[in-house]
Amino acid sequence: MTESQLYPILHSGGFRTPHYLRFGLNDIPAVDFFPVALKIESPRIVHKSDVGGVLLSLCDTASLGRAREQIVQNIADHGILFNADQDAFIASEMIRGEELFAGVVDDPIFGKTILFGKGGVLLELYRDVCYIDLHAGPQEIRRALRTTKISRLFEGYRGAKTTLDAAVNFIAAFQKFLIDRPEIVECDLNPVILNDEGFTVVDARIRTRDVPPAALCPPRSRTDFFDNRTVAVIGASLNPDKVGYAIAKNALSFKGKLYLVNARGGNFEGREMHTSLDDIDDTIDTAVITIPSAHVLETIQTLIPKGVKNVIVVSAGFKEVGDTRSEEKLLSLAREHNLNIVGPNCLGYYAARHSLNLTFGSGSVQPGSLALIAQSGAVLSSLMDKGVQLGIGFSHILSTGNMADMGFADIVTMLEHSDDCKTISIYAEGIQEGKAFLDALRNCTKPVRIYKAGKSPEARKAAYSHTGNLSGDYPMFKGLLESIGIKTVDTIEALLNPIAYDLDRIAIITNAGGPGTILTDYIIDKGKKLYPLSEDDIRTLDEILPSNWSRNNPVDIIGDARSDRFEAALKRIDSMKEVGMIYLLITPQTMTDTADIVKLLERPWNKPVYPILLGGEMMGEALNYLHQRRICAFTTLQDATSFL
Repeated sequence: MTESQLYPILHSGGFRTPHYLRFGLNDIPAVDFFPVALKIESPRIVHKSDVGGVLLSLCDTASLGRAREQIVQNIADHGILFNADQDAFIASEMIRGEELFAGVVDDPIFGKTILFGKGGVLLELYRDVCYIDLHAGPQEIRRALRTTKISRLFEGYRGAKTTLDAAVNFIAAFQKFLIDRPEIVECDLNPVILNDEGFTVVDARIRTRDVPPAALCPPRSRTDFFDNRTVAVIGASLNPDKVGYAIAKNALSFKGKLYLVNARGGNFEGREMHTSLDDIDDTIDTAVITIPSAHVLETIQTLIPKGVKNVIVVSAGFKEVGDTRSEEKLLSLAREHNLNIVGPNCLGYYAARHSLNLTFGSGSVQPGSLALIAQSGAVLSSLMDKGVQLGIGFSHILSTGNMADMGFADIVTMLEHSDDCKTISIYAEGIQEGKAFLDALRNCTKPVRIYKAGKSPEARKAAYSHTGNLSGDYPMFKGLLESIGIKTVDTIEALLNPIAYDLDRIAIITNAGGPGTILTDYIIDKGKKLYPLSEDDIRTLDEILPSNWSRNNPVDIIGDARSDRFEAALKRIDSMKEVGMIYLLITPQTMTDTADIVKLLERPWNKPVYPILLGGEMMGEALNYLHQRRICAFTTLQDATSFL
């Protein structure tokens, strides 16, 4: 569409547009709204400024005539021939103000997504844009806008009158415009001029196509995947080198009914191994399959008459190696028989409620309240092992693998309704059904944090070859999640770390000024803030600390501090009403009784207290003490701030 065709459409959609006049190639019209911008209108010229097809700030009829001649010459110099039946000029009112951009892309993962930010010819240079889901509510839009530098324009910068609410309303109008016109597949409003009058769309580009009616696909009404009472391990093995051995071994702790199946039969640590599913005269609600991929589909079909509802396909050899047809058949079985299928190509499943460990990861997993979901089995097994070392317990562990059926959206929705789960951590490579994923996160009341792999083009290629799922555009992924209020973390280890809530009121107690300064930098780099000590706070700390303490946050209680001084400082800072969380940063001086200092962490404190033990051998005893008591501790400043 040309600009003169777009203005009426935009105006009918509720957007302010400038006065304009379209005229022929050889005409000079009577314009009464100077100053104007003169532009060529041609279906063959998309980027008018690239060919000299735009001249600005024309103040009278004479300058308009000269501009017309100049544009004709510029376009001829680029070898473009005019077509009198299609081409024309448009003179539009010059609108002064800040140049912004609003556009929409039809993303293969998240569908239609709005981009909004700094506009004009330098849009791609600055990339100061945020990402907004087409169905995002006002709170999401507000969060997204605040991630941009230009958001200051809406909060009184240099006396600006446009408010953040006005910007939210503009985005909401753009959402409605796009929803009401599903035929629009691309739409760029650039520039959108912001001034005291509000937002004016000065130029636009829209691409449409015929859109067939959406096929009705009713949402699945899934059974509870976490309701596991009778379990079968299909492919249990007596060979310690086999996956089937590890899963059968881990499954022995299950408190419900457990059946082991191996075609050769045998005895597994006192339990009979059935040679066939036909030998089991019982309902099986949950099955884990470890046999070769060629036999997986027929095995599931055998399980269906036995009432199976949950299937974990550990077996590899599907989409990740190019066999998409078998995965499509898995999905077809799931939909036809209302099955929950996890995998294929996954590590397995753990649920604390019934001591059910159907993974070939660590057999020493402890119960807790953290649900851990990961696409990569290797990443998941390493985090499980790390959790054992750190004394971190899990409510659920799911390895999603290729996600032929159950994906992140389904799992997050189920975890939202699980009383055992308090927080959710996700390691994601590729995303399926992005809109459903966003909806699940919106509706989840539990804290969620996500590590997203596949940020670079090379990593995206590796992620696709690993699980066969599109990795997607990382800035869009991160921006959409941040607008919902979901925390993205920088390291996979941060998925195990605590989730802190009062991130902008952090206090540091330390016996070393240098590390305290470095920790401060890490906190500020994360966009967080330290708690500022008031005069009253300083006076109360003066009563218990040496005269040469820092009198600032970080609270440096000096290198000769022992456990009694750490305790006194911790008590005072813990009682400060506005402090949200506390770092206890300990370095190993000769006089530092670290083993006694960390015992303070066993007490109930009002605020979350996170110890950081910098050093090596001298910290070993204290770290072991904390790990045995399942108290989270950090050994580097980077790890300690990874969850902020």
